[in-house]
Amino acid sequence: MRVAVVGGGLAGLSAALDLVDAGHGVMLYEARPTLGGAVQTLPRRDGDPEPPPDNGQHIALGCFTEYLRFLERIGQSGSVRRVPLKLPVIDEQGRTAAIGPSARALLRYRHLSPGERLRLLKALLHWDDRPHGVTFGEELRARGQSSRAVDRFWDVFIRPALNLRADEASAEAGLFTVRTALLGERSDSDLVLPTRPLGEMHGDAAGRALEAAGATIETGARVDDPDSLDADAVVLATPPADSDLEYSPIVSVHLWFDRALLTTPFAALLGSDAHWVFDRGELTGHRPERGQYLTVVSSGAPELLELRGKDLVERIAGQVTERLGGSELLWSRVSREPHATIAVRPGSDAHRPGLETDRPNVVRAGAWTATGWPPTMEGAVRSGRAAAKALTRAREGVAA
Repeated sequence: MRVAVVGGGLAGLSAALDLVDAGHGVMLYEARPTLGGAVQTLPRRDGDPEPPPDNGQHIALGCFTEYLRFLERIGQSGSVRRVPLKLPVIDEQGRTAAIGPSARALLRYRHLSPGERLRLLKALLHWDDRPHGVTFGEELRARGQSSRAVDRFWDVFIRPALNLRADEASAEAGLFTVRTALLGERSDSDLVLPTRPLGEMHGDAAGRALEAAGATIETGARVDDPDSLDADAVVLATPPADSDLEYSPIVSVHLWFDRALLTTPFAALLGSDAHWVFDRGELTGHRPERGQYLTVVSSGAPELLELRGKDLVERIAGQVTERLGGSELLWSRVSREPHATIAVRPGSDAHRPGLETDRPNVVRAGAWTATGWPPTMEGAVRSGRAAAKALTRAREGVAA
């Protein structure tokens, strides 16, 4: 079977790999000049530190089993650092406490009162999947969580996981995240951090793996009509064209300061537009000769999209130095992803289609589809694999 895969993001790459591994002829078409979709390294500019910045700091979890299998398939298992969950959180007074998966760590989380910590632990010990609210924030309050606990504990990891605040995300999405990442095996909550530029370890590596297996790849190739393709079947791994789904943005500001400010590889800042700060130099093994190279990520903050680049840099850099200490800014760069993920608001699942289309030889894939997961890298890979499996089964049924 000759299969055309339209879209070279994680969903399309995963589908193409499974199809070519199953012995099918695969042609992959990507409109951009590079593969990887939403997981990209920014084009290099004069003056950029090494490595050039990515379009955000993408983090996986230990429960992302299909994503990790994808990295293994393309020879990139060694391009991530896997560490047990320990999230340093810095408050407005510069005090640090860490979020961890153990009862002891939760009871020592000093950004909440002793009573709030006890109610937090009680909620997790008696967790069930029966919804009590429409938004995840309502869900948490129904489980005895204060608004302060929602803001200063739950949003710290829910916001980057779902790209929305708990008070905006659906209860179902929040329940799934807690159950899958926090209440499974201890290793499910591990942090999986990239140690190489995203473009190299995703799009570039997957492209090499596909070509080595016999697939053909065309970049800079926009496909408007799947019927124009010389193929027996098609995987449409592209963003939704017409949909009732909303999007939630991610804004990243890359900063090179003249001295080190962050003493850990990453940290969350409470009460700040700089939700997460990452030491990109340390994580990639490319510490600058002078100072520190940081990536600051703000999830689900559409108001930041409205700021001009200079104003955004000043705002984020100012908040970082106010919290972590004074320093001179040597270089900066901004990356905005207005359509980073779909917004998993209440009711959004009803608008996420399955892989089937109105044509038996055409299936869709993408993190935005009904994968059973929030719109994550894991969801994208799972959707691509499901699309490949559906086409292969359909072909086997015809042959039988």
